[in-house]
Amino acid sequence: MSGSRLNVLFLVESLAGGGAEKVLSGLVRGLDRDKFDVTVCAVVDCGQYRDEVRKHARYRFIVGGRGWLYRLKYALVYRFLPAGWIYKWFIAGDYDVEAAFTEGLPTRLLAAAPAGKRGKAGKTRKIAWVHVDLEARPWTQGVVFRSLDEEKRAYGRFYAVAHVSRTVKEAFERRFGTHPGSVVLHNPVDRDEVLAKAAAVAEVPGKKCFRIVSAGRLEEQKGFDRLVRALARLKERGRAAELVLLGEGSLRSGLERLAAGLGVSESLLMPGFMENPYPWMAGADLFVCSSRSEGMSTVVTEALILGVPVLAVECSGIEEQLGMGRFGRMVDNDDEALARALEDFVSGRESCAEWREKAALGGRQVAYAGAVREVERLLEGVER
Repeated sequence: MSGSRLNVLFLVESLAGGGAEKVLSGLVRGLDRDKFDVTVCAVVDCGQYRDEVRKHARYRFIVGGRGWLYRLKYALVYRFLPAGWIYKWFIAGDYDVEAAFTEGLPTRLLAAAPAGKRGKAGKTRKIAWVHVDLEARPWTQGVVFRSLDEEKRAYGRFYAVAHVSRTVKEAFERRFGTHPGSVVLHNPVDRDEVLAKAAAVAEVPGKKCFRIVSAGRLEEQKGFDRLVRALARLKERGRAAELVLLGEGSLRSGLERLAAGLGVSESLLMPGFMENPYPWMAGADLFVCSSRSEGMSTVVTEALILGVPVLAVECSGIEEQLGMGRFGRMVDNDDEALARALEDFVSGRESCAEWREKAALGGRQVAYAGAVREVERLLEGVER
């Protein structure tokens, strides 16, 4: 290991198949290895992105294994041990930069590091990433932090707070006040990789009718139940369409029951989590973001790169990604507006060909190397 490189730690809750975890795996691949010696530490050893991360960084975890020892350690970390003890026993090292790459527990644990801690190159800089709108979705309250004030104090212990979109930063400041080290850093998305994987041979069923695709964890936040209900509405109005949901999560059975109850099971495909979802996305007639809240939707950026027409409800990050509606259609974040817009596309009132051209224009503006370089500047402590 070169003594001139900065020792960087990224702490994340796990490397499961979520957007932030996917972004982290792409980020560590792009960081300059002549400048940075990177370690990724997961609180829980699980997730689809572990193998990819191991190719480009050291990998550690706090809670792993199986059986009673796993259950004991999990309970200690999540329920009993003070954050300072967890940091001292399981995280501390000679890191020059310590970054909590997701909200919640990683932020709480790194905030507990001793003041004045030093790495090899001097005082350790702590950075917190914010990927979600914590005003619209304050999920950390009562789960990780006991009060809003406790969470505010935790963020106050960080040198910088990196927000993935302007609207995420604005929501953060309304909730916690301004932070002197707040910056906006858009997620790095590798355009060349997305296009190459989209061209790979894949077993994608042929389309029977207009194909709507969405992707993400099958959780309430993503609003996939809205899409299932909109699919039923299309059927009632004689509009032929099929819905593909790419991802896995706790709401799979609930979505299946909803589709069955509405009589659209045959028009709903849920192939699960895929390491390469891009052939499915590239073959879509329309990509939809139905999220009740977001930070910066990685899959929307990927859809633009693929030149797929995009329909998105308004939530954090979407205005920036879609150029205020120049690259994709934006609608109010409610069920009725989403359902009406879907019918516009399926019926042909909205031209998919025109929106495909607009999406491709937006996709050509995605700059992976530039986004990675902005992160590197932050890690180096360069003023932006």
